[in-house]
Parts: sequence; C-alpha cells; structure tokens
Amino acid sequence: MMNKFSYALALGAGLALGAVAPTAQAAPIVQNLDAPEITAAQFNSLFKPMDNAPPLTSTYQFIGTPVTGVVQSQVLQGSGAFEGLYAYAYQFGVNDVADVNGEPSSVNSASFQFNATPARADLLNTGGPGSAVFVVKDGQVGGLSVPQAGSLVGSSIRIPESVAWMPGTKTGALTFQYLDPAEDKGPLEAGATSGTIVVLTSQPFTTKPVSIQNPNPQITYPSAYISEGGPIQEVPVPEPSTVLAWAGMIGAAAIAQRLRGRRKAA
Repeated sequence: MMNKFSYALALGAGLALGAVAPTAQAAPIVQNLDAPEITAAQFNSLFKPMDNAPPLTSTYQFIGTPVTGVVQSQVLQGSGAFEGLYAYAYQFGVNDVADVNGEPSSVNSASFQFNATPARADLLNTGGPGSAVFVVKDGQVGGLSVPQAGSLVGSSIRIPESVAWMPGTKTGALTFQYLDPAEDKGPLEAGATSGTIVVLTSQPFTTKPVSIQNPNPQITYPSAYISEGGPIQEVPVPEPSTVLAWAGMIGAAAIAQRLRGRRKAA
C-alpha cells in the first residue's frame, strides 16, 4: 500500500509533469509556501535525529554589532509512513545586543540555497496532500533549543510571516521572512529564539552559508544543513485537495446546467 509520503510525491510529480515548463527567458518563479503549525510532540513522534547530522550551531554578526546571534539546524529522518523523508529543522537566535548606535539587534529575514524541491507530506493526518513546511512553537525539536520570546516587553515566540521557495534552473532558494509591514509585524527581536521551521524533502544533506538580513550589513556568515542533489522545480500548486474541489464544483455546475435545460424544455 502506498504510504502518505509516497502518495503525495506521486501526485505532486503528476501535476508537475502536466504543467507547461517555463522558457529560459521566463521571470523567476517565487512560491509562498503554506506553513501550518505542528506540536513538538507530534513532530518528534514522526521524525528521529540522525547520527551523522547532529545539531549544528553557527554564529553570525552584523557590522558595528557584537556577535549577533546563531543559526541552529538539524536533519531528522522520517519513520513509519514517512520513511525516506528528511526533515530539515531551522532556528534563528538573536543575542540581546545592540549596534554602535544603541539600536537593539534584530533579524528581518534569512535566505539560503536549498537544492531539492520541498516535498509535501500529511504530517497532521488531515487526509489531504499536506504541506512541505511546518512550524513548531511549543517545545523542542530534536536537539535544537526551546523557542523563546524576545527581550522587549510584549514579545512572543515568532515564526516567519512567509516562507518563499524560488526554484532556479540549477539551484533552489528558501527565504524565511519575519518583517512584514503589511501585517504590522516587526523583525525577530533581540533576545529571541525563533520557533522551529521544518522543511521536508526526499534528498540528503550538505552544509552551506546562510544570508541574514538586518539594516546593518552582515560580516560573518553562519552555516546550516541544506538539501542537495534533488530536482529543482515548483512545489505542486494548486494543491491536490483544491484540484479535487474544483473538479467537484465543475461537476456540480454541469449538473445544474443540465437541470436548468430540462426545466426550460418542459
């Protein structure tokens, strides 16, 4: 019997093959990936740490600022229905420090290469195609830190306001955006350890640098685990559940049209 992960991959591959490939001159595709919340207990019951990919903690620094924070990452491997699936877990920490002007440090966004297409899986057991990205706010994932709010009054545990996937011709990129003026959301604050972001794929790992954005230029680049070696393409959109819903609506519209035709004929 095909497990949930295999079903999601097979259905996603079918949608991708059915899509028209962009030309070499086409503008870059950028997808905003949904990122539902999953509890630490739920996630840790499905994915286990790998001996050869222990937690990695790497520092970063902005100009005119002391060592500014850390990027933590770890690779975990799926079990049971999710065997063969890797989960790349990321956390961003901002030290409780200020720049030379006395402004508390912060993180607007983080971006890095991710060289395999994220894969959807139904970790929440909803019966649908699932998601390729999940977030955890309530506890520890693997060997990473427990999330915590920033040092400013009224701060709360933060997760990205958006997760963007940009598939290129040879490499892919992920961007986690915290600053969002449209939603009146500020940056990840000094003293904060972000909620954990989990990205799923079927491909193994390597390490590469991470670009961190702040008003001050970055001068030290941290490393994190990233996926390497898989195909680079769009994460299937629309989601299969949406496609099925559309099919249902089209069928309902066709039936309604036939009924109206019969009434007119009568």
